[in-house]
Amino acid sequence: MELPKNIADEIGKIVSAEGLELVHIDYRPQGRGHVLRVDIDKEGGVQLDDLEQMAHQIGAMLDVEDWATTKYDLEVSSPGLDRKFYSEADYAKFVGKLVRVLTKDAVRGLHVVVGRLASFDGERIVVTDEKMKKDRDYEIAMVNIRETRLEIEF
Repeated sequence: MELPKNIADEIGKIVSAEGLELVHIDYRPQGRGHVLRVDIDKEGGVQLDDLEQMAHQIGAMLDVEDWATTKYDLEVSSPGLDRKFYSEADYAKFVGKLVRVLTKDAVRGLHVVVGRLASFDGERIVVTDEKMKKDRDYEIAMVNIRETRLEIEF
């Protein structure tokens, strides 16, 4: 069962109305029901109050809409420090940040490339491994990317 588009759209409106970013919505089977996970973020990171407020507002909307045919649990959370990329907008937003890219096909012998996201042009990214003496830049086609996440920097 998929989350109805109108429900996803309403969640997006609620989140953006509070000045927050809707990072991702995941609706999947779990146990005898489903879990609806809504990841939100904002500049500087979300606080517990943000999560509570969004859980309350989204939960109220879901109760009014009466959309679910099975039991579900609502989880509202932060995407975390190792945030996964879900859209091209994430690549544009995080240019200059440290990332971990998993590829489908090896890039210069590697399936995992860790480095600074140097650029994104819509079709490919360039990741710079600052530890390398030569050939620091890895050019990776978007179609070759399995997953990209931010790396935690200390």
